[in-house]
Order: sequence, then structure tokens, then C-alpha cells
Amino acid sequence: MSGNSDQVPITNIPSGERIEKLSEHFYNEFGCQPDFFARVPGRVNLIGEHIDYCGYPVLPMALEQDIIVAAGFMQEHKINLRNTNCKYDKIDFEIKPYSEMIIEGLGSDGKPFWYNYVLCGIKGALEHLDNKVINGVKLFIDGNIPPASGLSSSSALVSAVCLAFLYAQKAVLNKIEIASLCANCERYIGTQGGGMDQAIAFLAEKYCAQYITWNPLKATKVMLPENASFVVAHSLAEVNKAATNDYNNRVIECRLAAKILTLDSHTKIDHDIITLSQVQKLLNKSLEEMVNLVHNRLPKDSYAKTEVCEMLDITEEEMDNFYLTPNTRHLHEFKLKQRALHVYEEALRVEAFREICSETSMNRKRNGSTNGEITYSTDGDRADVLSNLGEQMSKSHESLKSLYECSHKNLDLLVDISKKLNVHSRLTGAGWGGCIVALCPKEKVKEYIAKVEDEFYVKHCKIDKAKAKSFVFATSPNYGAVIYTKK
Repeated sequence: MSGNSDQVPITNIPSGERIEKLSEHFYNEFGCQPDFFARVPGRVNLIGEHIDYCGYPVLPMALEQDIIVAAGFMQEHKINLRNTNCKYDKIDFEIKPYSEMIIEGLGSDGKPFWYNYVLCGIKGALEHLDNKVINGVKLFIDGNIPPASGLSSSSALVSAVCLAFLYAQKAVLNKIEIASLCANCERYIGTQGGGMDQAIAFLAEKYCAQYITWNPLKATKVMLPENASFVVAHSLAEVNKAATNDYNNRVIECRLAAKILTLDSHTKIDHDIITLSQVQKLLNKSLEEMVNLVHNRLPKDSYAKTEVCEMLDITEEEMDNFYLTPNTRHLHEFKLKQRALHVYEEALRVEAFREICSETSMNRKRNGSTNGEITYSTDGDRADVLSNLGEQMSKSHESLKSLYECSHKNLDLLVDISKKLNVHSRLTGAGWGGCIVALCPKEKVKEYIAKVEDEFYVKHCKIDKAKAKSFVFATSPNYGAVIYTKK
């Protein structure tokens, strides 16, 4: 890795209380200072939920909140793992060939052990390195991304550990390569993710969101309106994608819908088709036409497992072995129409959101702005831009609630409270808990946050006002992964 813009940047260790405290933890535990740090941010997805694994573009931005790993070299081929949060156990283990690394086990809360995410990062790195290891590493982890919040804390942990381990082995990967590698790493824990979290973690830039496309992975800057502020509010309902089958169930339903949409009276099943975007490309139809096709070919609200097998001309055993994941084989009902409709309509909303941002950015250039501000002819123009973007976000939430069924009563309440304040919002992340992201004019941010604190956290959740402040915050696009080292 070097200073090449295509590679993860390497810079001097910054000063600051957090780095100093992490260094102190490291020294107290290991008796030496860290050799380097790896930082990977969390993310908030502005629009485009549950469509990355279907092959469609998404539009996230990186957060200021992050995972930082302090790392030190050692000659023994071992990993010494520590966490600044004392609720997480200390773990030491030998570096084995990746094929011998078993990642399994759940804690008393039904969630994977925290160190399993670390093992995912190490295992993926070892596979990439073909088990060629130069150094063992001491790792001390510190994170300020709220866990189980839909802000990509687990993906950031996997990615930060993978990045640190690769750097310790003097491996050279560009941002695209390591983002793809880390997306594969997290699948070791059983989550069939699409790669958005890892892509934005490594490809993010400050002051802009990224329009991320797949095959090949590419990120394109999206300049957001200068007067737009994004506020994240935690629903206080935590969710862990790897702890239930809900997430993988949606992935499977989308894959089954894709298979069936390729069928007609003259066509046999195409085994190479696994995503809804591949179906659109194969049929050479617009997204609007795909929405109509879903209504025509998947008219029922629910399909039994036996019906799906009959449509695909396969046995239940074949379906279990070739189409379902271990934690979805028990399912006997699939909502194929609703899932496919959400995906195609959400893909349309992403394109609409990006187009509005692009038009606003072009107006900024045409007006000759040199300070990054947009010139509006009236205050109404400014409001219209945010309203049009917000409308796409509100429609996204309604679809996630009604068609994808991945919302939560607390998320819906936060969205309803926002609506009464004339602020558009939506759930962000996998859903079933976690956070909403709200689009708010900058001049109204303080008022909006204060209202949410009162209406949701104090009145509904019965939380002290002072504590409520830690669950809602305004954010702006931040930069991606970086290595801090002594130069």
C-alpha cells in the first residue's frame, strides 16, 4: 500500500484524545506502543435498501463514527485480540490455514461472538494471501459506531481487521480489491450481503455521497445539496443480521423471484441467473417494465415451497441444497411478488435521487459558484430540491415497511414523528431495528433533533433528556478507510 489514490491512504498517526487513549490501552496490555492503526468508518445509506445483493446501485455515505484498530507486529504467528469495551473477552489464537478456521458459535443473546467478526477478516485475508504470513499481530479494537444500529458496525470491524492484517503482511491491494475481499469475508459468518458496506468503507470521500455500482465495482461522487443535513436517530431496537434468518430470507426470496421471472412457456430455468438485475438485463426491459412484469408473472401474495418447486421443476431436496441457505431451509412460504416489486421500485428511486442531486450540482456550476454554495432564485427552489429528495426517502420507507416487511414499530414511530415536523425520513440499514436517516434543512436541524428527543426518547421511551442526546445526531459525508503509521 502506498500514497496512490487508488490505494488505501497511509498517513501520519494523528493526535487526539481517542488515539492517545487507545495507545495507552495497548501499552498497558502489551508493554509497547502500536506500530500502526487501521481506521474504517461506519456508513449510512441514504437510499437504495436491500438492492445491492440484487445487483442494483446504492447511494451511501461514510460516517464520522468508525472502528479503529491499534496494531503491533510480533514474530509468533499468533493473534492477540483485545477490545477497549471490557464486556468483550480477551482472545488469543494461533494463525492457522484459512481452511482450518472455524467461525461458529452464538452468545447467550443469540448473536455471534464478537470475535467471530475478527476471525472473518483474518480468514479472508489468509485466503487472499494463500496462507503466506510474515508477522503475527497484536490487535486492540476501539469503536464508536453504535452496535446493531444499521450503521455497519460489524462490517467496519471485519474490514478494519482485514486491512490491519494485510498491512502487517505487507500486502498491496487497491481500494476496489480490498472492498471486494472484505465483502466476501463477512459472508463467512453466514450473512449473504451485497457489498455496499465494504464498498463505501473504502471508496468514500469527504463532502459527498457515492453512487455505487457492481460488476465491476465502481463509485461515482454524488454532490448533495449544500443546505441538506442528514440526521441519524436510533430506534433503540437492536438487530443483528447474523442472529436471525430474516435477512437471508429476503435474499433467497429475491433469488427465487429472479429464477421464476426468467421463465415462460418456451424457456427452461437459467441457472446462471441469481439476481433481479440480471433478469432485467436478460429481458432487455426498463425498470418500469420489470414492475409490470412482476405483477403479471407473480400475481399471488404468497407462494408455498411446493409451488415454487413446481414452477422451477425441481424437488424440495434440490431446492434445499441449491437455492436455500442452512438457516432458510425450514421456510415453507415465500413472498416473491412483494420483494421483487420493492427491489425494482427502489432501484428507480435511487436513480431519481441521484438525478435530482446531479441537476442541483449542475445548477451550482452554471451559477458560477466558487465556494460550493448553490444559488437559488427563490427560497422555494431550495425547498423543492429537499422536498423532492425527501419524497424518494419517504416512499422508500413505506416500501420497506409494506413490501419488504423489514421495518419495526419504533422505526415507524420515528418516521411518523418526523413527518409531523415536515421532515422526510426512512429506515437505513437492514431494518428490523437500528436507525432512521432524516433529510433536514440545515437551519432546522437543532429544532428537529430537540423535537425527536422529546417526542420519541423522553415521552415514548421514557429516557432521560440528557441520555437521549446520545441516540440522535446530525452527520455529513466523511472519508473512507486509512492506515495511520509512524513516518
